Amino acid sequence: MENGGNHEFLLIPWWETKAPAGTHVGWEAEITADEPGKRLAWASLPGAIIENSGEVLFRPAPGDRGTEVVVRLGYKPPGGATGAVVARMLGQEPGQQLRDDLMRFKREQELGYAPTARGQSSGRAGAGTGTQEGRV
Repeated sequence: MENGGNHEFLLIPWWETKAPAGTHVGWEAEITADEPGKRLAWASLPGAIIENSGEVLFRPAPGDRGTEVVVRLGYKPPGGATGAVVARMLGQEPGQQLRDDLMRFKREQELGYAPTARGQSSGRAGAGTGTQEGRV
């Protein structure tokens, strides 16, 4: 996943995610439930920079149309309410990151690849001619 890119599961899982101002934060967590194909739950260990817990649920989609993935995440932002506002303004609020990552995951699973604009024309007026036109 783009925002929560590093998950190393050794004896104690290590999680890392993007934070405001181009930084990253990491913490150790413990798996609190592991039901293959149904549920995975975790909780950060004491002393984590970001106290958090959550679960991922997998369940059959209505009409036998695949699998629904439901993620529940709870956390205490560093800096309290002020820290949460700053993170939201900088696009690094965990709820935003989670929604973005789930949509990206869904798109990649349905298409079978990560879509890009590579090789496509831009569609802008004057593209490829060295001139550009703008309208307000």
